[in-house]
Amino acid sequence: MQVMVFGAQSHIGFAICEKFLEEGIEVCGIFLDSSSKMKKLLLEERMLLIGRNALFHELTLDHEWRNKEATHVIYCKEKSHHQDQLCFEKSVGTAVDTRSHYFYVVPDARQIEEDDQYVTSTLESYTLFKLTRLYGPFQPPEEKIHQHLKSCVSGQKNTLIIKEPTIYITDAAETIVEIIEKGDYQKVYRFLCEQKDETIESVSVEVKINAKETESGGHRIINKTSMEKGLLEQVSCIKMYREIYGIDS
Repeated sequence: MQVMVFGAQSHIGFAICEKFLEEGIEVCGIFLDSSSKMKKLLLEERMLLIGRNALFHELTLDHEWRNKEATHVIYCKEKSHHQDQLCFEKSVGTAVDTRSHYFYVVPDARQIEEDDQYVTSTLESYTLFKLTRLYGPFQPPEEKIHQHLKSCVSGQKNTLIIKEPTIYITDAAETIVEIIEKGDYQKVYRFLCEQKDETIESVSVEVKINAKETESGGHRIINKTSMEKGLLEQVSCIKMYREIYGIDS
């Protein structure tokens, strides 16, 4: 198996790369330009965590990667990025050129409408992963959960109310990699999370979801990491990189 991950700089894209590398699978990550100095510095720190790995190849959209072989092409959508559309089109083109299995990963299912017609008219088949909101270490700084946890680290006393299903980043990446490795393709996977209403005093969070959806028709329910454990892992990450996040010591 040889994997190409387009949008490897994204929260889910990088996590998928990490999981494949842990499995000993060769990965070529196609990175988009960092949209801010903070994101660039955080990406550099994430690269250091991977370290030197002969299985990992880091490229950008400007590199000549057409000669790269691939059996699986994964596109991770980051609609807010100015290079996202180009990244999407090149990922589809690469899947055609290499005759690879194609996987479309989208954190917000509402964002796929514009791309679906293009994919279905270009590829014979593809697998779609529809995710709910993701949280955990290295969550994009603009996300509400990150903003709240950052304020907690800074000593502010606010309460965040979470009203939509959320999935810990590592759990989402592990599930995607598991499905790909099993070869269960050409389906639509909608990721759900069984969560109950709870108050997490350690990080001043109230969860008000009480989701009751059950698994059916290609759905996957994720419940590997407790909400509190995941949020505390994210807090640890913020504390570790507090200088980059602009938090006074």
